[in-house]
This record gives sequence, structure tokens and C-alpha cells, in this order.
Amino acid sequence: MIENNNGFLSKLYQFFTSSDQIKQFAESSFVFLIKIFIALILFYILRYLMNFFINRYDNLKKHSTNKSLHTFSRSILRMTLNFVILMICLMVLGVKGAAFAGLLGGAGLGIGLALKDTLSNFAGGMILIIFKAYDVGDLIEIDGQIGEVQGINVFATTLNTRDNRKILIPNGLVTSTHILNYNRNKIRRVDMLFGIAYEADFREGISILTKIAESHPKIIQKIDKTIRLRELGDSSVNLVFRVWCKSTDYWDVYYDVMEAAKTEFDINGISIPFPQMDVHLHTNPENVEKDGIKEGHPREDRLI
Repeated sequence: MIENNNGFLSKLYQFFTSSDQIKQFAESSFVFLIKIFIALILFYILRYLMNFFINRYDNLKKHSTNKSLHTFSRSILRMTLNFVILMICLMVLGVKGAAFAGLLGGAGLGIGLALKDTLSNFAGGMILIIFKAYDVGDLIEIDGQIGEVQGINVFATTLNTRDNRKILIPNGLVTSTHILNYNRNKIRRVDMLFGIAYEADFREGISILTKIAESHPKIIQKIDKTIRLRELGDSSVNLVFRVWCKSTDYWDVYYDVMEAAKTEFDINGISIPFPQMDVHLHTNPENVEKDGIKEGHPREDRLI
């Protein structure tokens, strides 16, 4: 053990006392530091050029008819350019392209298993672009989340909710669940239900709702409307109101009709009842006195 330590110390002593070895080590270290410096400068220059090119590519979005394809291709382009920049910087550092490719090939199986969900999301993004399930700007519902599509990237779809929250949904999840697109069709039916009191004249209620439907500017008059008595509910007579409008005008029509109906019902004395329940107390048919109290009347407990 002592002899091995002495051998190591003697070699270390010879290394530091040999000027040629020190010079060679210093030169190689200096060259490596120069390569790192050049690689960093090249990295920032290429990143600047990439961002400049991406910004110019974004200008094409104004003239693009398919915004979803633009956002998807933009994310692929950014990933490709980042990979090319990484390869160039590694080659400057002295890593050969063949060696790097071999390393990727050897680790391909492990990377594929580790990134199987990521690859599934990428495939899901391709499916969304090919089949055009939705486009940028559409109002959709995915997995219980409702929002406007902001972009379809390589791995996820970005939604912006009505209360201004950003939601990222993996494309793999999107393609494996139901997608409800509220803007795919140009027109949409507005379904509403109005409950009025049993004492009110339901025909008058139908007449009021018909006038509201015929006077609203955003309701499509060419399509037949359905304003009828639908059911006799537990505490109200329910009138169904079905009209058609543009998909973009849906909520305007919904809220306008709701407000107008309440106003007109109040003016015409048509009440909207609260949920109520009638409770009937049945008396005992045998009218027999017990303890001085007739059956059928509430019995009071007596203290003795």
C-alpha cells in the first residue's frame, strides 16, 4: 500500500516538474476554453437569428387562412432550429456528428420509452391538424374545460377561459376524449325553459315569448321557432323556447331573451313561482276518544 502511494506521488511529482507536460496541459485547456467561448457566442448569435426568423414567420399568420396549422408548424420549426443550434455548438466543442448520432441511436429505445407520453401528444397534434377538429379562435370544451383555442402546439393545446385563465391540455388527451366545438357550425339553437304559475294563462305566456322572438334582431326569423307548453311541472307550467341564431350571437340572444321575458311577465302579471310542496295531513278515520282527546287531533303529551 505504501509502495503504491509512493509510486503515485512520484508520478505526480514528475508531471509537475516536466515543463512539456505542463505546457501541453495548459495548451489543451486553453484551446478547450476558447472552444467554449466560441460555442457560447455562436449559440447566442444563432438564437438571435432563430428568433428573428420566427418573428418573420409569425408575420405570415396575418395572411394565413389556417391559424392552427401556422401555430403547429411554428412550434415544430422552433424545435428543429433549437436542435440544429445544439448540434452546431457540440461540433464546435469537438463532439463529432457521427459520435453524437451514435449516442442518440443507442439511447433511442430508452428515450422512446421515457417519452412515450410526449410522442403520444405529438401524434395527437398531427391528428388534430389533419382532421381539423377545431381551429384557433374556436370555443371548445375538452375534458370539462371550456375556453377559446389560442394555439395548437406540438405537444399541447392552449385554451383561454372566459375568466382569462390559460389551460394547457395535452394533445394525447384531446384525441382520446370528447371534443365539443361551439363554433364549428355557423348557427346554433338557443334552448330555454320558462316556468309560470298555474294560475297564469299559459297562452298569454306563449304569446309574450313569441313577440320577443319575432322582435329580436339577432334571432334568425327564417328558421321555424318552437314556443310551446312543454310540461306540467311540480310547481309551475313550463314553456319551452327554441330559436336559432348565429353561433357568435348565442349568449347575446340568451341573456336578452331572459331579461325581456322577466320584464314582460312582470308587466302582464304573470308570476314565476318558487318551488313549493303541498303537504296534506290525513286524520285517523276512527273518531274515538282516548284520554279525553279525539282521534284525528294532535295529541299533547301530559306531565303527570
